[in-house]
Amino acid sequence: MNYELVDIHACPILRPVLEQLIAPLRACLEGLRAVAHLGHVELAAADNGPLVVLRHLQPLGEEDRRRLLDFAAAQQVSVWLAPDGERLDCLSGEPPYYRIAALTLRFSPRDFIQINDEVNQQMVAQALDWLAPTPGDRVLDLFCGMGNFTLPLARSSGQVTGVEGVAALVANGQYNAQSNSLSNVTFFHENLEQDVMRQPWAVGGFDKILLDPARAGAAGVMPLLAAWAPQRIVYVSCNPATLARDSKILLAAGYTLARLVMLDMFPHSGHLESMALFIKRSGISAR
Repeated sequence: MNYELVDIHACPILRPVLEQLIAPLRACLEGLRAVAHLGHVELAAADNGPLVVLRHLQPLGEEDRRRLLDFAAAQQVSVWLAPDGERLDCLSGEPPYYRIAALTLRFSPRDFIQINDEVNQQMVAQALDWLAPTPGDRVLDLFCGMGNFTLPLARSSGQVTGVEGVAALVANGQYNAQSNSLSNVTFFHENLEQDVMRQPWAVGGFDKILLDPARAGAAGVMPLLAAWAPQRIVYVSCNPATLARDSKILLAAGYTLARLVMLDMFPHSGHLESMALFIKRSGISAR
């Protein structure tokens, strides 16, 4: 594999609000005393404004911090400093958030969130439509992150359980449930590669299940889904190979693949995400 550093001044596939930051940000960083000790820069567009995350390999002096504050004020952006792989300090601005299904979800700049907001809005709406949650349903969201699906599901379900392997995302999900006055949702920090059937949250089964695993898929929990035997399962996948592998378990357990859609989450690339709806072969019809 070849690597090449490219000197860019514009990026036509970046969101305009972020592309407009490239030139002034470049000028700001080039003027810092610590310019030789900067790592990488991340840009994100939250619903309360754009933000910049700057990785620096040495402490920033007061003059450099002032220059960054001036940049933040002039460009109306939040600036976050990352002095190492663990810490993240807000130099200017407020925690970012995005809105989904009439909810406001706060996140950390280092959290995993769906990068394409427009497609994410459609994806969550499609999942809600396919699962068709009702006040009597017990719903499970596996690999739930900070609640991108979990919290919208809680608005229409009786009880929702979100399970995630990253503790920071679980904490943000709990915060967002409380801040959006959702008392019927509970988050658990759990390694889904281990046997979880005896965990308290797993007892009693579920009426409907959503899962959104990483590229490795969900081989560890697929037998559990079959054992819980929910009416409907929505599988969100970023890897067609592992989706095909995991689907075989559901098909063998008496499910039918009722719907399948592709999601162009990363335009101008060859990467596609997909959503699949599985229903039990018991007379339940797909919407």
